Amino acid sequence: MFTACQVAFFAGCLALALSCVQAQFFYHQALGLPSTHSFEPANPYQGYATADAHPSVVRNAQWESELPAELSKSARFYNDPVVAANLAKASLLTTKEMAVVHREAEKIPRDQVYKLFKNAGWLSRR
Repeated sequence: MFTACQVAFFAGCLALALSCVQAQFFYHQALGLPSTHSFEPANPYQGYATADAHPSVVRNAQWESELPAELSKSARFYNDPVVAANLAKASLLTTKEMAVVHREAEKIPRDQVYKLFKNAGWLSRR
């Protein structure tokens, strides 16, 4: 147990520490930047299953379109033209997402990937 002197000392230290702390607030002030986005595509569907899209993206979109409705969980949601247009617009107006043109991962030989996983112990050795 603490003595009365130790308790008084700790209380004094705590009071001193609390008196030194001041609340600080960050007030967000908007910069004088233009409100329009820096990237405005000419076509709202630019880069999606068009001639400039990666062939595997086009193949995957075609494969997904051939799925039965019961296997496509969100077919009704994404087939709504308003939703599709808004998703494409929101995606293509940012500079973070771009159409896939070159995939670096496709340049790696598949046997090298297999060897990597096998030697790491993630695949069973035959």
